[in-house]
Amino acid sequence: MKQAILLFLLGVSSVALMAQVGVNTSNPTATLDVVGDMKTEGSLYLEAPGNFTEIRGSKLLISSPTDNIVRYDIAQSKYGPINYAEFVFRNLSKDGLQDYDTKISTQDYIVTVQGYYFLETVSSDTDIMTHSTITNDNIEGYQVYAYANPTTQTWFLRAFVNNSEFHTRIGSVFAATPIDMYLNLIIYRKGFISKTMEAVTVDMGNSETGVAPLPEGF
Repeated sequence: MKQAILLFLLGVSSVALMAQVGVNTSNPTATLDVVGDMKTEGSLYLEAPGNFTEIRGSKLLISSPTDNIVRYDIAQSKYGPINYAEFVFRNLSKDGLQDYDTKISTQDYIVTVQGYYFLETVSSDTDIMTHSTITNDNIEGYQVYAYANPTTQTWFLRAFVNNSEFHTRIGSVFAATPIDMYLNLIIYRKGFISKTMEAVTVDMGNSETGVAPLPEGF
């Protein structure tokens, strides 16, 4: 008799261990199925979550300003973790873009120039060259970049050629001309997917080769 009772209790325990538990639902579809809000005080651990193979339709959870965990919807968000924007500067000076304030906060974002090109303003002609203002034919190096302005705490853009002007062909000669410049920017949201590292400063000792120290954290 004792043996039969013991076997019965073991069977009940086994069923209990394999049962699904529902909160606010009488038909749970998972080991723990919670319908409604869930608040956890303390630590939450995920042991052996397994591999996630679904790509399409997957969701990202983020913390809201009120410390609630919500599903991230990029269609409704003012920004994405990685943003792409094309800045088009029409009728830009022959001297190029010297200092343009994007008004994008350096506290919240990181801005990089991913690519660029330029056209002649009136005709959209690609027959553009840069001509030195120092010698007759010496073409200096391009300077195209975004930089953080510490005074305004916003990102600025520069796109020009050292000691040179943009020229286009007029008849048989090239002459200074305004241009349309296209800058492709990648804008990363800080604290979401990107992290700003400290500057890596290396004394090259007047050498053209060397080995940089590994940035902290890599």
